[in-house]
Amino acid sequence: MKILLKLMAFCLLISACTVLQRGSKVEDDYYSSNAERFMQNVSVKEETARSVTYEYKDIRIDEVSSLAVRYCAEHGDKKAFLRESITYRNHLRRATFDCVNLQ
Repeated sequence: MKILLKLMAFCLLISACTVLQRGSKVEDDYYSSNAERFMQNVSVKEETARSVTYEYKDIRIDEVSSLAVRYCAEHGDKKAFLRESITYRNHLRRATFDCVNLQ
């Protein structure tokens, strides 16, 4: 019985070490800041006075929409509305926002 308990404790120790080693690999994939993450994963594909199109990956649409809100506000104090969001090649996404004046 004691040998079985020692064997189980040893297996638990080995599995804990394996989990800790895998955890350090995940930390290497983190970005140092949100600005760095945006710069690497979002690009402007088309911009006009009436709309803006972003291409993005590894970012949610609500994070991209904050960029569109800022863009539309700077171009005539307008509001941003999502026209379409499509999957593009290589698993990239493209979102087009219209800048509309609601008054």
